[in-house]
Amino acid sequence: MLKRSWAFHLIRFGGLTFLALLAGWFSGHTILITCLFLALYLAWTFYNSLRLHRWLQSWDSNPPESFGMWADIFDRIAALQKQNIKRNLQYQQVIDDFEGLADAFPDATLVINDQGLIRWFNDSAVQLLDLKTPADKGQAITNLIREPAFADWLSVQDKLHSNLEIACPTDDNISLQINAIRFRKNQRLLILRDITDVRNLERIRQDLVANVSHELRTPLTVMIGYLEILRAQPEESNPEAIERMYLQARQMHDLLEDLLELSRLENNQRSDSADVVDVPALLAQLAEQAEEVSQGQHKIIFKVEPGLNLHGTEADLKSAFQNLIVNAVNYTPAKGKIKVTWQETSDEIVLSVTDSGIGIPHRDIPRITERFYRVGDDRNRKTGGTGLGLAIVKHVLHSHEARLEIKSAIGKGSEFCCIFPLARKA
Repeated sequence: MLKRSWAFHLIRFGGLTFLALLAGWFSGHTILITCLFLALYLAWTFYNSLRLHRWLQSWDSNPPESFGMWADIFDRIAALQKQNIKRNLQYQQVIDDFEGLADAFPDATLVINDQGLIRWFNDSAVQLLDLKTPADKGQAITNLIREPAFADWLSVQDKLHSNLEIACPTDDNISLQINAIRFRKNQRLLILRDITDVRNLERIRQDLVANVSHELRTPLTVMIGYLEILRAQPEESNPEAIERMYLQARQMHDLLEDLLELSRLENNQRSDSADVVDVPALLAQLAEQAEEVSQGQHKIIFKVEPGLNLHGTEADLKSAFQNLIVNAVNYTPAKGKIKVTWQETSDEIVLSVTDSGIGIPHRDIPRITERFYRVGDDRNRKTGGTGLGLAIVKHVLHSHEARLEIKSAIGKGSEFCCIFPLARKA
């Protein structure tokens, strides 16, 4: 197609007009000839405009035949039409690839707008939530997932990012983990993952640990009893061997007790107890225990805000606080300093346990609350720990809607902060 500018067409129109004027001048009818030329030109323009209108309505791939300026217009629109068709095919291919990829995704995936209305979902969502196409498009997501906890969770996802675990609305035996990801300005991507197998395996593990611990505790208690009798006999021929056996048995007994405690906490994910826990009195007891463990080798300071109590389970909170304070004593060298602070800030309630001990390497801090995780080769063995203390702390805090923050530096000490929401204040 020959591309010509509007200047070319204007010059050609001017040339034709000049010829019409010249012909009228020679014939002596200048005005008549000029008007006739303009009328024919307008009629030709109107005719081509009508052809353009009909072509655009039918959107035939072949443009009308013409010449001059209108031939260029038709050809240019036809070229743009081909480019548009090609671009639409490319876009459609991208959409088809995305939908194919999304349908192959094993997790149920939905797109909702800022009003919570469903705009799109994949095949996994159809199977998991029994959605119907297109009937459920445009429906409110809370009409399909009616769990009250889901609506509360979804309403705060603009301010914080968290996961939610609920039962599947179509099958109570299926456990779902839901994650919300914001994209564009007013849309969110909901990903629902079936974690039933994971939860079943976790439950089997918890039951196994609890059952084995229960079965071992009774014979171990009997063994400790006989070893205590042997320790009390001064004529015993090998007291050192009996003492080592007794200490190992006691350590095994402590390990079983921690395993049972951890199993109980894992089965009770949230403490809804309305009991008022007198935290200052609780910390006063723990201060005495800390002094006994320290045996005067450390400077221990308790700074407690009086009357600051919590709603929760006293035994669980005592276990968590005791683990943190005893750890601080055990991992702080003699003449070191340990400070325990219980106070209310502007928006939180905080228990802080700070020590001047050996510290924790930065790389180990994210894993320090895992079961049996040990920092160094024999750190826990030297102090007689079971490796479960901080795991217990984490679960107790989780059940009380609190969190644990850890700061530490090698050779400078550590700070463990239990941070509770103000809603837990009694």
